[in-house]
Amino acid sequence: MRESIGGTWIFMIVIVFMAILIAYISISINYSTAYRLKSAMVTKLEQYDGLNNTSLKELDKTASAFGYHQTGFCRSNEGNQYFGVLNGHISENPTTKQSYCIYRDKREATGGSEAKYYYELTVFFGFNLPVLGELYTFRVGGETGPIFYPNDNYFR
Repeated sequence: MRESIGGTWIFMIVIVFMAILIAYISISINYSTAYRLKSAMVTKLEQYDGLNNTSLKELDKTASAFGYHQTGFCRSNEGNQYFGVLNGHISENPTTKQSYCIYRDKREATGGSEAKYYYELTVFFGFNLPVLGELYTFRVGGETGPIFYPNDNYFR
């Protein structure tokens, strides 16, 4: 009797260890996919000099190509203006979930040179279980290089 109880404990320890290992691997795979998506989207923002109609279409094409469908809440970025994008539509509503968020940061230059604009992009990936649903949403963010003359249709 004692050995059958000991075997059950070892079996349960192995099951728990496997569950933790599978969760770690799935989060790692989701993170790497979200990181590649973020890098591709930041490249599109740099390529089209900011957030305009053309870059918005390209960002949506890139998200569709990756099969991206995760949503999350945009958070305000130290008083800077931001936009959330959901299904190709832009909004500034912080109470609804968005597919990705775009922030613009204007950094004044010293010594009489021109101001630089930086765009920060945040995409989301979640940890979902079939029975429990979405447990947690992670954020992956990145920043463009400096853009001196942005071609913006949305930011003031």
